[in-house]
Amino acid sequence: MVSMEKFVQIRGLRIHYLESGKASKPRLLLIHGLGGSIESWAEIISDLSRDFHVVAVDLPGCGRSDKPAVSYTIEYFSDFICSFMESLKFHPAFLVGHSMGGMIALKTCLRCLEKIEGLILQDAAGLSETAAAKIRQYMGAEWSMERLKKFYRDCVLGRLGKLDEARLEESLRMLGDPSFRRAYLSSLDSISKPIPVEELQKIQVPTLIIWGSDDRLTPLEDGIKLSRAIPGSRLVVIDGAGHSPHSEAADQVIREIKKFILKT
Repeated sequence: MVSMEKFVQIRGLRIHYLESGKASKPRLLLIHGLGGSIESWAEIISDLSRDFHVVAVDLPGCGRSDKPAVSYTIEYFSDFICSFMESLKFHPAFLVGHSMGGMIALKTCLRCLEKIEGLILQDAAGLSETAAAKIRQYMGAEWSMERLKKFYRDCVLGRLGKLDEARLEESLRMLGDPSFRRAYLSSLDSISKPIPVEELQKIQVPTLIIWGSDDRLTPLEDGIKLSRAIPGSRLVVIDGAGHSPHSEAADQVIREIKKFILKT
């Protein structure tokens, strides 16, 4: 399935996104995590496009989207996603959020419920302060490849994962961009503030929660807490996966998404 890279103006910002799949299919909007981009979904986007109309977006401050000097709160991102979906007329849709993207998906659902058909949350941030604390602990003030590799080995990768040095080099290159770095640090501050359980209990759409058993950045206890808080949600634990099941166990994640939406 051919994917097309596009740009759109949202609230005065030039936003980069990728679109793939037939418009007649169920809509999936992929929301990456902290410091990520549409490239974060490289292992699954093509296969998902066979059964779904898929859009993956570079959030403001990330990837090839504009990086304004603003406060990058979860509320800012969720307002953006509501506007993005409206601008593209890409709704109702299932939101697929990874890590910080999961936190954004939850807040988006609370802000513009009429645009949301369901949620698919992968190792979502926002249940505790663990992720932000570990990032600060490992990366420190002076970021380096050595620090990044240790962080990935200790916190991000599971038994199924492999260190992708090319991706880490790109991450480090991006972190050298002052506008990206500012957005990254602002976003990091925002994920330090957990979503209250009372808010999670207000989620009333079908929700699939996917979690890596070996995740040490947003530990499995967070996934269990999330599944208990969201009424009717279903938790799938992928044995051996770390913080990014869609990269480490792509086939299994795709199967779970198809089962959840297509009931197959």
